[in-house]
Amino acid sequence: MTITRTRRPRLAARQARSAQHMGDRRKSAEQQGPLTTLPVAVDQLRAVIARLPEAERADAASKAVQLLDQLRQSIADT
Repeated sequence: MTITRTRRPRLAARQARSAQHMGDRRKSAEQQGPLTTLPVAVDQLRAVIARLPEAERADAASKAVQLLDQLRQSIADT
C-alpha cells in the first residue's frame, strides 16, 4: 500500500484523534478506580500491538502475555 501525500495528513489526524480518545478514556477510568482502569489499559496495549508491523506483532503479544502471567503469579503469591 502506497501512502500518498493527501493520505498522510488524514492518517496523522486519525491517529491523533485515536490517541486523544484513548487518553480521555484512560483519564475517565482512572477517576473511577483501578478496576475500571485495567480494561482500558489492556485495550491500549492491544491497540499498540495491532499497530506494529505484522512481523513484530506475535513477538510483542507473546511478551505481553508473559508479563501478564508473571504479574498474575506475583499477585497470587501474595
